[in-house]
Amino acid sequence: MREYGDIVNCGSLFFLISEPDIAKQILNRDQKDFNQEDFIGRRIKAVFGNGLVISSGEMWASERKLLNPLFKPQAIHSNMNEVIHEIDKTLDHWEAYVTSNQTFDLVNEMNIMTIMVSGKIFFDIDLKDKQSEVKQMLEIGTKYIVSGPPIYIPSWIPTIQHLKLRWINRKLDKLFKQIVQNRLESKVERNDFADIMINALAGSDASTEDRRLMLDEMKTMLAAGYFPVACTLSIFWHLMGKHPDYLSKITHEIRSKPADYNFTEHFYKDFPLSMQVVFETLRLYPIAFSIWRKSKIEQNIGGLNLSKGKTICISIFNIHRNPNIWDDPDKFYPERFDEETLRTKPKHHFMPFGWGSRSCIGDNLGFMMVYLAIIKIIQKFDVHVLPGQKLEVKESPLLSPKKVYAKINFNNHG
Repeated sequence: MREYGDIVNCGSLFFLISEPDIAKQILNRDQKDFNQEDFIGRRIKAVFGNGLVISSGEMWASERKLLNPLFKPQAIHSNMNEVIHEIDKTLDHWEAYVTSNQTFDLVNEMNIMTIMVSGKIFFDIDLKDKQSEVKQMLEIGTKYIVSGPPIYIPSWIPTIQHLKLRWINRKLDKLFKQIVQNRLESKVERNDFADIMINALAGSDASTEDRRLMLDEMKTMLAAGYFPVACTLSIFWHLMGKHPDYLSKITHEIRSKPADYNFTEHFYKDFPLSMQVVFETLRLYPIAFSIWRKSKIEQNIGGLNLSKGKTICISIFNIHRNPNIWDDPDKFYPERFDEETLRTKPKHHFMPFGWGSRSCIGDNLGFMMVYLAIIKIIQKFDVHVLPGQKLEVKESPLLSPKKVYAKINFNNHG
Protein backbone atom coordinates (compact mmCIF):
# COMPACT_ATOMS: atom_id res chain seq x y z
CA MET A 1 0.00 0.00 0.00
CA ARG A 2 2.82 2.39 0.81
CA GLU A 3 4.23 1.82 -2.68
CA TYR A 4 1.09 1.45 -4.81
CA GLY A 5 -1.61 3.24 -2.81
CA ASP A 6 -5.06 2.28 -1.56
CA ILE A 7 -6.51 1.74 -5.05
CA VAL A 8 -4.61 -0.25 -7.64
CA ASN A 9 -5.75 -0.79 -11.22
CA CYS A 10 -4.58 -4.30 -12.06
CA GLY A 11 -4.88 -3.74 -15.80
CA SER A 12 -7.87 -5.33 -17.47
CA LEU A 13 -8.33 -7.81 -14.62
CA PHE A 14 -9.66 -5.86 -11.63
CA PHE A 15 -9.31 -2.94 -9.22
CA LEU A 16 -7.71 -3.76 -5.86
CA ILE A 17 -9.38 -1.70 -3.12
CA SER A 18 -7.63 -1.17 0.23
CA GLU A 19 -9.48 2.02 1.21
CA PRO A 20 -12.26 1.44 3.79
CA ASP A 21 -14.55 4.33 2.80
CA ILE A 22 -14.73 3.21 -0.83
CA ALA A 23 -15.11 -0.42 0.26
CA LYS A 24 -18.02 0.61 2.48
CA GLN A 25 -19.73 2.48 -0.37
CA ILE A 26 -19.37 -0.49 -2.70
CA LEU A 27 -20.74 -2.96 -0.15
CA ASN A 28 -23.58 -0.61 0.82
CA ARG A 29 -24.63 -0.60 -2.85
CA ASP A 30 -24.32 -4.36 -3.15
CA GLN A 31 -27.08 -6.08 -5.14
CA LYS A 32 -28.27 -2.74 -6.55
CA ASP A 33 -25.14 -1.70 -8.45
CA PHE A 34 -22.85 -4.72 -8.01
CA ASN A 35 -23.14 -8.49 -8.37
CA GLN A 36 -21.08 -11.61 -7.82
CA GLU A 37 -20.78 -12.55 -11.47
CA ASP A 38 -16.99 -12.26 -11.37
CA PHE A 39 -14.89 -15.42 -11.78
CA ILE A 40 -14.76 -16.03 -8.02
CA GLY A 41 -18.52 -15.69 -7.64
CA ARG A 42 -19.16 -18.11 -10.48
CA ARG A 43 -16.80 -20.65 -8.95
CA ILE A 44 -18.55 -20.30 -5.58
CA LYS A 45 -21.86 -20.98 -7.33
CA ALA A 46 -20.40 -24.11 -8.90
CA VAL A 47 -19.60 -25.36 -5.39
CA PHE A 48 -22.58 -24.12 -3.36
CA GLY A 49 -25.33 -23.73 -5.94
CA ASN A 50 -27.91 -21.08 -5.11
CA GLY A 51 -27.31 -21.04 -1.35
CA LEU A 52 -27.39 -17.80 0.61
CA VAL A 53 -23.72 -17.00 0.09
CA ILE A 54 -24.11 -16.54 -3.68
CA SER A 55 -27.82 -16.07 -4.50
CA SER A 56 -29.10 -12.62 -5.47
CA GLY A 57 -32.22 -10.50 -5.93
CA GLU A 58 -35.55 -11.79 -4.70
CA MET A 59 -34.18 -15.28 -4.10
CA TRP A 60 -31.51 -13.92 -1.74
CA ALA A 61 -34.02 -11.67 0.03
CA SER A 62 -36.44 -14.55 0.63
CA GLU A 63 -33.64 -16.84 1.84
CA ARG A 64 -32.32 -14.19 4.22
CA LYS A 65 -35.81 -13.48 5.57
CA LEU A 66 -36.38 -17.19 6.12
CA LEU A 67 -33.12 -17.62 8.05
CA ASN A 68 -32.93 -14.34 9.97
CA PRO A 69 -34.89 -15.63 13.02
CA LEU A 70 -32.29 -18.38 13.53
CA PHE A 71 -29.51 -15.84 13.93
CA LYS A 72 -31.07 -13.36 16.29
CA PRO A 73 -29.21 -13.11 19.63
CA GLN A 74 -31.89 -14.94 21.61
CA ALA A 75 -31.95 -17.84 19.13
CA ILE A 76 -28.16 -18.02 19.01
CA HIS A 77 -27.78 -18.13 22.78
CA SER A 78 -30.47 -20.81 23.05
CA ASN A 79 -27.89 -23.09 21.39
CA MET A 80 -25.16 -22.29 23.91
CA ASN A 81 -25.51 -25.44 26.02
CA GLU A 82 -25.44 -27.66 22.93
CA VAL A 83 -22.33 -25.88 21.66
CA ILE A 84 -20.62 -26.34 25.03
CA HIS A 85 -21.65 -30.01 25.13
CA GLU A 86 -20.15 -30.71 21.70
CA ILE A 87 -16.94 -28.85 22.61
CA ASP A 88 -16.64 -30.86 25.82
CA LYS A 89 -17.12 -34.12 23.90
CA THR A 90 -14.24 -33.21 21.61
CA LEU A 91 -12.03 -32.22 24.54
CA ASP A 92 -12.66 -35.56 26.23
CA HIS A 93 -10.75 -37.15 23.36
CA TRP A 94 -7.83 -34.77 23.95
CA GLU A 95 -7.04 -36.51 27.22
CA ALA A 96 -5.21 -39.17 25.20
CA TYR A 97 -2.78 -36.48 24.00
CA VAL A 98 -1.92 -35.75 27.63
CA THR A 99 -1.37 -39.36 28.71
CA SER A 100 0.76 -40.08 25.63
CA ASN A 101 2.60 -36.73 25.71
CA GLN A 102 1.79 -36.58 22.01
CA THR A 103 2.26 -33.61 19.70
CA PHE A 104 -0.91 -32.98 17.70
CA ASP A 105 -2.27 -30.59 15.08
CA LEU A 106 -4.63 -27.94 16.45
CA VAL A 107 -5.89 -27.09 12.95
CA ASN A 108 -7.23 -30.60 12.51
CA GLU A 109 -8.76 -30.54 15.99
CA MET A 110 -10.46 -27.18 15.40
CA ASN A 111 -12.01 -28.61 12.23
CA ILE A 112 -13.27 -31.69 14.07
CA MET A 113 -14.70 -29.63 16.91
CA THR A 114 -16.56 -27.17 14.69
CA ILE A 115 -17.90 -29.87 12.37
CA MET A 116 -19.39 -31.59 15.40
CA VAL A 117 -20.91 -28.34 16.68
CA SER A 118 -22.37 -27.41 13.29
CA GLY A 119 -23.83 -30.87 12.75
CA LYS A 120 -25.59 -30.66 16.10
CA ILE A 121 -26.99 -27.12 16.06
CA PHE A 122 -28.05 -27.03 12.40
CA PHE A 123 -29.13 -30.64 11.80
CA ASP A 124 -29.27 -32.29 15.24
CA ILE A 125 -26.98 -35.07 14.05
CA ASP A 126 -23.67 -36.54 15.18
CA LEU A 127 -21.13 -36.17 12.38
CA LYS A 128 -18.44 -38.19 14.15
CA ASP A 129 -18.35 -40.83 11.41
CA LYS A 130 -18.49 -38.18 8.66
CA GLN A 131 -15.73 -35.83 9.85
CA SER A 132 -13.04 -36.89 7.39
CA GLU A 133 -15.51 -36.99 4.54
CA VAL A 134 -16.87 -33.50 5.27
CA LYS A 135 -13.35 -32.05 5.59
CA GLN A 136 -12.20 -33.68 2.37
CA MET A 137 -15.21 -32.45 0.42
CA LEU A 138 -14.87 -28.89 1.67
CA GLU A 139 -11.14 -28.84 0.96
CA ILE A 140 -11.80 -29.91 -2.64
CA GLY A 141 -14.54 -27.30 -3.08
CA THR A 142 -12.69 -24.38 -1.50
CA LYS A 143 -9.45 -25.16 -3.32
CA TYR A 144 -11.37 -25.08 -6.60
CA ILE A 145 -12.67 -21.56 -5.81
CA VAL A 146 -9.21 -19.98 -5.55
CA SER A 147 -6.97 -22.12 -7.77
CA GLY A 148 -5.89 -21.32 -11.30
CA PRO A 149 -5.91 -18.11 -13.36
CA PRO A 150 -8.52 -15.35 -12.77
CA ILE A 151 -10.99 -16.70 -15.32
CA TYR A 152 -14.04 -18.93 -15.07
CA ILE A 153 -14.17 -22.23 -16.94
CA PRO A 154 -17.81 -23.39 -17.29
CA SER A 155 -18.56 -26.24 -14.91
CA TRP A 156 -19.96 -28.45 -17.68
CA ILE A 157 -16.47 -28.83 -19.15
CA PRO A 158 -15.15 -32.15 -17.73
CA THR A 159 -11.91 -30.95 -16.15
CA ILE A 160 -10.41 -32.95 -13.27
CA GLN A 161 -11.56 -30.27 -10.82
CA HIS A 162 -15.11 -30.31 -12.19
CA LEU A 163 -15.26 -34.08 -11.96
CA LYS A 164 -14.17 -33.85 -8.32
CA LEU A 165 -16.87 -31.22 -7.73
CA ARG A 166 -19.53 -33.49 -9.16
CA TRP A 167 -18.33 -36.27 -6.85
CA ILE A 168 -18.49 -34.15 -3.69
CA ASN A 169 -21.89 -32.72 -4.67
CA ARG A 170 -23.29 -36.24 -5.07
CA LYS A 171 -21.87 -37.23 -1.68
CA LEU A 172 -23.27 -34.15 0.06
CA ASP A 173 -26.66 -34.52 -1.61
CA LYS A 174 -26.81 -38.08 -0.33
CA LEU A 175 -26.00 -36.94 3.21
CA PHE A 176 -28.61 -34.19 3.25
CA LYS A 177 -31.31 -36.26 1.55
CA GLN A 178 -30.90 -38.81 4.33
CA ILE A 179 -31.28 -36.06 6.93
CA VAL A 180 -34.46 -34.87 5.24
CA GLN A 181 -35.85 -38.39 4.99
CA ASN A 182 -35.15 -39.06 8.68
CA ARG A 183 -36.82 -35.81 9.69
CA LEU A 184 -39.93 -36.48 7.61
CA GLU A 185 -40.26 -39.97 9.06
CA SER A 186 -39.70 -38.92 12.70
CA LYS A 187 -42.27 -36.08 12.57
CA VAL A 188 -40.56 -34.47 15.59
CA GLU A 189 -40.51 -30.66 15.47
CA ARG A 190 -37.09 -29.27 16.38
CA ASN A 191 -37.47 -25.74 14.99
CA ASP A 192 -33.85 -25.68 13.90
CA PHE A 193 -32.24 -24.87 10.55
CA ALA A 194 -33.06 -28.26 9.02
CA ASP A 195 -36.72 -27.95 10.03
CA ILE A 196 -36.99 -24.49 8.52
CA MET A 197 -35.53 -25.70 5.24
CA ILE A 198 -37.69 -28.82 5.09
CA ASN A 199 -40.91 -27.01 5.99
CA ALA A 200 -40.27 -24.27 3.42
CA LEU A 201 -38.81 -26.28 0.55
CA ALA A 202 -39.65 -29.98 0.92
CA GLY A 203 -43.43 -30.03 1.28
CA SER A 204 -45.73 -32.13 -0.86
CA ASP A 205 -46.10 -29.25 -3.32
CA ALA A 206 -42.36 -28.49 -3.49
CA SER A 207 -40.90 -28.20 -6.96
CA THR A 208 -37.65 -29.75 -8.16
CA GLU A 209 -36.10 -26.28 -7.94
CA ASP A 210 -37.26 -25.93 -4.32
CA ARG A 211 -35.70 -29.23 -3.33
CA ARG A 212 -32.46 -28.32 -5.11
CA LEU A 213 -32.37 -25.00 -3.25
CA MET A 214 -32.93 -26.81 0.05
CA LEU A 215 -29.90 -29.04 -0.56
CA ASP A 216 -27.81 -26.04 -1.62
CA GLU A 217 -28.75 -24.18 1.56
CA MET A 218 -27.88 -27.19 3.71
CA LYS A 219 -24.51 -27.51 2.02
CA THR A 220 -23.87 -23.78 2.44
CA MET A 221 -24.84 -23.76 6.11
CA LEU A 222 -22.72 -26.77 7.04
CA ALA A 223 -19.67 -25.20 5.40
CA ALA A 224 -20.36 -21.68 6.67
CA GLY A 225 -21.14 -22.96 10.16
CA TYR A 226 -17.87 -24.77 10.68
CA PHE A 227 -15.14 -23.62 8.27
CA PRO A 228 -14.87 -19.88 9.18
CA VAL A 229 -14.90 -20.74 12.89
CA ALA A 230 -12.26 -23.44 12.45
CA CYS A 231 -10.08 -21.01 10.46
CA THR A 232 -10.42 -18.29 13.12
CA LEU A 233 -9.49 -20.69 15.91
CA SER A 234 -6.56 -22.06 13.91
CA ILE A 235 -5.14 -18.57 13.28
CA PHE A 236 -5.71 -17.74 16.96
CA TRP A 237 -3.59 -20.70 18.07
CA HIS A 238 -0.88 -19.85 15.56
CA LEU A 239 -0.66 -16.35 17.02
CA MET A 240 -0.63 -17.69 20.57
CA GLY A 241 2.47 -19.65 19.56
CA LYS A 242 4.10 -16.40 18.45
CA HIS A 243 2.84 -14.44 21.45
CA PRO A 244 2.86 -16.78 24.47
CA ASP A 245 2.70 -13.76 26.77
CA TYR A 246 -0.85 -13.13 25.62
CA LEU A 247 -1.74 -16.80 25.97
CA SER A 248 -0.59 -16.51 29.59
CA LYS A 249 -2.65 -13.37 30.10
CA ILE A 250 -5.90 -14.80 28.76
CA THR A 251 -5.26 -18.06 30.60
CA HIS A 252 -5.12 -16.04 33.82
CA GLU A 253 -8.31 -14.18 32.84
CA ILE A 254 -10.21 -17.36 32.03
CA ARG A 255 -9.06 -19.27 35.12
CA SER A 256 -9.83 -16.36 37.43
CA LYS A 257 -13.48 -17.32 37.00
CA PRO A 258 -14.97 -20.10 39.14
CA ALA A 259 -14.69 -23.66 37.84
CA ASP A 260 -18.48 -23.85 37.63
CA TYR A 261 -18.77 -20.53 35.79
CA ASN A 262 -22.27 -20.09 34.40
CA PHE A 263 -22.31 -19.07 30.74
CA THR A 264 -25.07 -16.56 30.03
CA GLU A 265 -25.75 -14.49 26.93
CA HIS A 266 -23.55 -11.75 28.39
CA PHE A 267 -20.56 -13.95 29.21
CA TYR A 268 -18.35 -12.06 26.71
CA LYS A 269 -18.13 -9.09 29.09
CA ASP A 270 -16.41 -11.26 31.68
CA PHE A 271 -13.50 -11.99 29.31
CA PRO A 272 -12.48 -8.59 27.88
CA LEU A 273 -8.85 -9.42 27.08
CA SER A 274 -9.83 -12.69 25.40
CA MET A 275 -12.25 -10.71 23.24
CA GLN A 276 -9.52 -8.21 22.35
CA VAL A 277 -7.15 -11.03 21.38
CA VAL A 278 -9.76 -12.57 19.08
CA PHE A 279 -10.50 -9.19 17.48
CA GLU A 280 -6.79 -8.53 16.93
CA THR A 281 -6.44 -12.01 15.43
CA LEU A 282 -9.19 -11.17 12.93
CA ARG A 283 -7.68 -7.77 12.21
CA LEU A 284 -4.27 -9.16 11.32
CA TYR A 285 -5.63 -12.27 9.62
CA PRO A 286 -9.24 -11.74 8.50
CA ILE A 287 -10.42 -15.18 7.45
CA ALA A 288 -12.50 -13.73 4.56
CA PHE A 289 -9.52 -11.74 3.37
CA SER A 290 -11.07 -10.44 0.14
CA ILE A 291 -14.52 -9.72 -1.29
CA TRP A 292 -15.04 -9.81 -5.05
CA ARG A 293 -17.73 -7.94 -6.95
CA LYS A 294 -18.53 -6.86 -10.52
CA SER A 295 -19.99 -3.47 -11.40
CA LYS A 296 -23.45 -3.77 -13.01
CA ILE A 297 -23.38 -0.23 -14.37
CA GLU A 298 -20.95 2.53 -15.26
CA GLN A 299 -20.52 4.50 -12.04
CA ASN A 300 -18.28 6.62 -9.85
CA ILE A 301 -17.54 5.51 -6.28
CA GLY A 302 -15.67 8.08 -4.19
CA GLY A 303 -13.82 9.36 -7.25
CA LEU A 304 -13.15 5.90 -8.64
CA ASN A 305 -14.58 5.49 -12.14
CA LEU A 306 -15.91 2.00 -12.77
CA SER A 307 -17.00 0.80 -16.18
CA LYS A 308 -19.86 -1.66 -16.52
CA GLY A 309 -18.55 -5.18 -15.99
CA LYS A 310 -15.40 -4.11 -14.15
CA THR A 311 -14.32 -6.52 -11.41
CA ILE A 312 -13.40 -5.19 -7.96
CA CYS A 313 -11.42 -6.96 -5.27
CA ILE A 314 -11.92 -5.43 -1.83
CA SER A 315 -8.92 -6.48 0.25
CA ILE A 316 -10.08 -6.81 3.84
CA PHE A 317 -6.54 -7.94 4.65
CA ASN A 318 -5.10 -4.65 3.38
CA ILE A 319 -7.81 -2.51 5.00
CA HIS A 320 -7.05 -4.13 8.36
CA ARG A 321 -3.36 -3.26 7.92
CA ASN A 322 -3.82 0.15 6.30
CA PRO A 323 -1.29 2.50 7.99
CA ASN A 324 -3.61 5.44 7.40
CA ILE A 325 -6.17 4.04 9.84
CA TRP A 326 -4.18 1.72 12.13
CA ASP A 327 -1.16 2.61 14.25
CA ASP A 328 1.73 0.17 13.80
CA PRO A 329 -0.59 -2.01 11.69
CA ASP A 330 1.61 -5.11 11.47
CA LYS A 331 2.05 -5.36 15.24
CA PHE A 332 -0.01 -7.80 17.30
CA TYR A 333 -1.50 -5.48 19.90
CA PRO A 334 -4.90 -6.62 21.22
CA GLU A 335 -5.25 -3.61 23.51
CA ARG A 336 -6.02 -1.48 20.46
CA PHE A 337 -9.54 -2.97 20.79
CA ASP A 338 -10.27 -1.50 24.20
CA GLU A 339 -13.74 -0.09 24.90
CA GLU A 340 -12.76 3.45 23.94
CA THR A 341 -11.46 2.36 20.53
CA LEU A 342 -14.50 0.21 19.85
CA ARG A 343 -16.72 3.16 20.71
CA THR A 344 -14.91 5.80 18.63
CA LYS A 345 -13.29 4.03 15.67
CA PRO A 346 -15.41 3.87 12.49
CA LYS A 347 -16.92 0.39 12.39
CA HIS A 348 -16.07 -0.17 8.72
CA HIS A 349 -12.35 0.00 9.50
CA PHE A 350 -12.78 -3.50 10.96
CA MET A 351 -15.00 -5.84 8.95
CA PRO A 352 -13.82 -9.45 9.25
CA PHE A 353 -17.28 -10.74 8.30
CA GLY A 354 -17.98 -8.28 5.49
CA TRP A 355 -20.20 -5.22 5.46
CA GLY A 356 -23.67 -4.14 4.46
CA SER A 357 -26.72 -6.21 3.69
CA ARG A 358 -24.62 -9.16 2.52
CA SER A 359 -22.41 -9.35 5.59
CA CYS A 360 -22.22 -12.78 7.20
CA ILE A 361 -25.59 -13.71 8.69
CA GLY A 362 -23.90 -15.97 11.24
CA ASP A 363 -21.21 -13.63 12.59
CA ASN A 364 -22.60 -13.56 16.14
CA LEU A 365 -22.94 -17.33 16.21
CA GLY A 366 -19.38 -17.61 14.93
CA PHE A 367 -18.04 -15.33 17.66
CA MET A 368 -19.91 -17.30 20.31
CA MET A 369 -18.43 -20.58 19.06
CA VAL A 370 -14.91 -19.11 18.95
CA TYR A 371 -15.06 -17.69 22.48
CA LEU A 372 -16.62 -20.81 23.98
CA ALA A 373 -14.02 -23.05 22.32
CA ILE A 374 -11.09 -20.96 23.60
CA ILE A 375 -12.50 -20.68 27.11
CA LYS A 376 -13.37 -24.37 27.44
CA ILE A 377 -9.98 -25.49 26.10
CA ILE A 378 -8.03 -23.24 28.48
CA GLN A 379 -10.25 -24.15 31.43
CA LYS A 380 -9.27 -27.79 30.97
CA PHE A 381 -5.76 -27.78 29.51
CA ASP A 382 -2.43 -26.00 29.59
CA VAL A 383 -1.74 -25.49 25.88
CA HIS A 384 1.84 -25.25 24.65
CA VAL A 385 2.00 -24.25 20.99
CA LEU A 386 5.36 -25.35 19.65
CA PRO A 387 7.51 -22.26 18.99
CA GLY A 388 9.07 -21.29 15.68
CA GLN A 389 6.27 -22.50 13.41
CA LYS A 390 6.03 -20.52 10.18
CA LEU A 391 2.63 -19.54 8.85
CA GLU A 392 1.89 -21.65 5.80
CA VAL A 393 -1.67 -21.05 4.60
CA LYS A 394 -4.06 -23.41 2.89
CA GLU A 395 -5.10 -22.85 -0.71
CA SER A 396 -8.57 -21.67 0.20
CA PRO A 397 -10.88 -18.62 -0.04
CA LEU A 398 -10.65 -18.39 3.76
CA LEU A 399 -7.36 -17.79 5.53
CA SER A 400 -6.15 -20.71 7.62
CA PRO A 401 -2.77 -22.18 8.55
CA LYS A 402 -2.07 -25.65 7.23
CA LYS A 403 -0.83 -26.91 10.59
CA VAL A 404 -0.37 -25.66 14.16
CA TYR A 405 1.42 -28.19 16.34
CA ALA A 406 0.96 -28.24 20.10
CA LYS A 407 1.25 -30.28 23.27
CA ILE A 408 -1.13 -30.12 26.22
CA ASN A 409 -1.29 -30.97 29.91
CA PHE A 410 -4.20 -30.96 32.29
CA ASN A 411 -4.92 -27.74 34.12
CA ASN A 412 -3.89 -28.69 37.65
CA HIS A 413 -4.59 -25.23 39.04
CA GLY A 414 -8.37 -25.23 38.68
